Amino acid sequence: MTNATEAKLAREAQLCYATVALITDYDCWHQTAEPVTVEAILHLLHRNAELAKRLIAEAVPKVPDVRGCSCGTALRDAIVTPPDAMTAEAKRRLAVLQR
Repeated sequence: MTNATEAKLAREAQLCYATVALITDYDCWHQTAEPVTVEAILHLLHRNAELAKRLIAEAVPKVPDVRGCSCGTALRDAIVTPPDAMTAEAKRRLAVLQR
């Protein structure tokens, strides 16, 4: 699994982004792990859901009100067309990138 698409979309939207990955089984790569069962996966999925809820509950209050990162200005230089070469409509549509 990859988070490449989500990371790219978050960057495009100028959002801060982090991945939380919780393991359900090792059988796809671990040579000595026991074969996985549906019951084992469901047990771990439920446990991981609880872990994720606790993580979010603890992490969200720690997010600062004001960002100190550059995520919010990631697209600052995305437009290379000179403003005088753009229509008023194009300028209006692209204004979100010039925050």
